[in-house]
Amino acid sequence: MSIKYNEKNYPYIDLGRGYIIYLQDDDYTEQRWIVKAEQELNETPENKARSLEQLRELLRGEKKLTVPLDDEKFLLKFLRPMAYDVPKAFDCIRHTFAMKRSYGKDYYDGRIKPSHIRHIYDSGMVSFLPLRDDDGCGICVTQLGRKWNTSKVSMYDVVALFRINIEASLMDPLVQVNGIRIIFDFDGLSMSHVAQASPKHAMVSLQWIQKCCPLQLKSIHIVNNSMLFNVLFTIFKPFISKELRDKMHFHNRDFSSLTKCISPKCLPPAYGGTLDAPECEGQLLGDFMQLYDKHYETMDAYGYDESNAN
Repeated sequence: MSIKYNEKNYPYIDLGRGYIIYLQDDDYTEQRWIVKAEQELNETPENKARSLEQLRELLRGEKKLTVPLDDEKFLLKFLRPMAYDVPKAFDCIRHTFAMKRSYGKDYYDGRIKPSHIRHIYDSGMVSFLPLRDDDGCGICVTQLGRKWNTSKVSMYDVVALFRINIEASLMDPLVQVNGIRIIFDFDGLSMSHVAQASPKHAMVSLQWIQKCCPLQLKSIHIVNNSMLFNVLFTIFKPFISKELRDKMHFHNRDFSSLTKCISPKCLPPAYGGTLDAPECEGQLLGDFMQLYDKHYETMDAYGYDESNAN
C-alpha cells in the first residue's frame, strides 16, 4: 500500500488487489459519461463555452471579488454540477466567498487545508471508498464516534474536514457529473462528542453545504445512530432544509437497508457489503491529502477585497 503517480503525474493511493483511491483527473472520455453529462447537465461543447464566458462576464462585474477567471477547472466545478445554470453558479460563488468574509477568523484562516487537519486523517476518521456506485457516485465515510478523539479534534476541525473533503471530491470531473454519497458512522458516539456541537457550528456548516457547495450531494446515510444521536441531531435539525432532509437516510444497524441505497460491491463488510479492498491506512491518507496543500492555499487566496468591503 503506497502513494504512486499516474502518467499525468497525478498522485493516487495503490491499496493493492487492483484497488486505488484518487482525487484529481482530467475530463472524462468514456462515452457513457459524455452522454450522461449532455442529457442530465446540458453539457455540450457549445453550451460549455457559452456558459463559461457568461459566468466570467458576471464575475467581472463583481468588482470586489477576486477569483481565477482564466481557470476553466475552477469555473466548471460550479457550472457542471448545476447543469450550466449560470446565475445559480454565480450565486454559489458569491455565497462561498461571502461566507469566507463573514466567518473567516473562526472557520477559515489557515484551517482549510489538509495539513491543518492531518491528525484527523491519521486517526482513520475518514475513508474514501475505491469503487463508485452503479450510477457513478463517489462514496466517502466519516466516523464521528469511536475514532473521534475530542481532546485532539475540535468541532472547528470537523467543520474544516467537511469543506476540505468536498473540495477534494470536486477535483474529479466524474464527481462533478455524478455526485457523491456520504456515510456518517456514529458508532461510539458519546456526550463528549455531543458537547462539541453548538448551534453556531451547525448553522455555519449547513449554510455552507446548502448555499455554497456546488457538489451534487446525492444522499447522506447515517449508520450506528443511537438514542444519543437524537440529542446531537436536534442541534442541527433547525438548519436543515427540506431538500437536504429528503436526502438523509437513517439506518442505525440495519445494513440491509443501506445496501438497498448503495451497491454492496462498493461497501466493506462492516457496512453489509462485499468490498474486499484493503482498508487505507490513516497516515497514508494523511500523506496523500497533504500533497494537495498548495491547491487549498491557492483557493484561500481568492475572495472579496476586505479593504473595500461594505
